[in-house]
Amino acid sequence: MRLRAAVAAGLAAFALAGCGTPDSNFPAETACPSPQALPTSRAAPGTVSPQAFVGRIRAGARELEQARERLREVYPNETFYRRETFRPDFAAYADRTLCLARELRGLPAPTDRLAAWKAGVDAALDALIAHTAAGREAVRTRNVSQYREWYAGVDAKLDAVEAAANAAP
Repeated sequence: MRLRAAVAAGLAAFALAGCGTPDSNFPAETACPSPQALPTSRAAPGTVSPQAFVGRIRAGARELEQARERLREVYPNETFYRRETFRPDFAAYADRTLCLARELRGLPAPTDRLAAWKAGVDAALDALIAHTAAGREAVRTRNVSQYREWYAGVDAKLDAVEAAANAAP
């Protein structure tokens, strides 16, 4: 009788472990690679080229959108997938997004005129960073409701980054 109770308790604990709780198999956030230096200006040697700066911000906004599209190709809807690969794939997506967004956020504007434009980009990047970190945590903890909140808002956050990056500096 005690054996049955112990087995039943063990099975119940095992069943509950997969529902709404984190586990040790979820990958830790990866360290971001060092960003590449931007080309310098011919007109002002030693300073970052304004064209290269704007180009990097805009290319980064496209890269963020492309990363989302790659994830959407494999996981096309708001379902919190039970496949073993979903959580590590989502963690890798979130880590790439966070690293790139932080890299773009960390780029200093080479001119005062571009600093005003960059402030708008930074605000959009800050919102995306917070949203992506929340999505990563939702997947880590297997919180389906919070994952659906991430899913519902991620495209708007990416659109805001792209709109800010593509606005006239």
